[in-house]
Amino acid sequence: MELHQLRYFVAAAEAGTMSLAAERCRVAQPSLSQQIQKLEYLLGAALFDRLGRGIALTPAGRALLPRARRILAEVQDAQTLLLSDISAGAGRFAIGAIPTMAPYLLPELLARLRREFPRCELAVREDYTQNLLQQLADNQLDVAVVSTPIEHELMHVEVLGSEPMLVVTPTGHPLCNLKTIGLPELRAEPTITLSEVHCLGRQISGFCSSRRLAKEVTCQMSQIATVLELVDRGLGISLVPLMAAAREQSTSRRYLRLKRNPPTREIALARRKDRARSQVTARIGELLREQLESLREQMNRVSPVARGR
Repeated sequence: MELHQLRYFVAAAEAGTMSLAAERCRVAQPSLSQQIQKLEYLLGAALFDRLGRGIALTPAGRALLPRARRILAEVQDAQTLLLSDISAGAGRFAIGAIPTMAPYLLPELLARLRREFPRCELAVREDYTQNLLQQLADNQLDVAVVSTPIEHELMHVEVLGSEPMLVVTPTGHPLCNLKTIGLPELRAEPTITLSEVHCLGRQISGFCSSRRLAKEVTCQMSQIATVLELVDRGLGISLVPLMAAAREQSTSRRYLRLKRNPPTREIALARRKDRARSQVTARIGELLREQLESLREQMNRVSPVARGR
């Protein structure tokens, strides 16, 4: 039994003639009649008495009519509810983010998503890049907020924006009142670095190596928050991303721009390339772009040196 056969049957029962039913269904009359005959054959009972130019329901037809109407109404309801569910982002949606972005981007992002998609069951994971990519490949995550480069044959990577790295010093440091800082000033300073288990740590290490900044590394930490606390204690200076500086609340640190070609990192959204791009995924990309643009505008209005004041 097929849905279009039930539609033709109900149309014929309501119209009273095959010709009028075919007109309402926008099909040729022979095609409509043939499909109703197939339905009768399938059910093993005649549904209509053919009365010259008109038709009348048989007892089997009268028994089928309310059932057919109910089935068609439920199908229509299913279509309507499906569209509603898609629009509301109904169902589970899993987001991943690397630790050097999650604290700065996810809180606002998740709050916006919860307001805009109240029927979406959000699940969040914070992990290193390689683990997030594996979880995407295994369909445990729908999207992940990462940094480039990403080399994985299953991944589609959408670059949303980029941010510069800033030099962070403690208040009172001889360099802290400079508006910008050059590489020669950095070479003499002890450094606190982010562990290279993070892609950001590897990016910063690569920048330092390329600029021959082979300095004394006093500490290697796994969290940006710990790096900032050790800078605060005067144990050294560090390079941190713009989003960390923009969220700064302490008065004991200063952020300086590098004079030429500062290191930058790209912020990207990764997902499996063979999975459909949902409305929630598209909106995540839009919201993250808005956040990154807001960060840039915020830092353009206020000098980095003044961020800690």
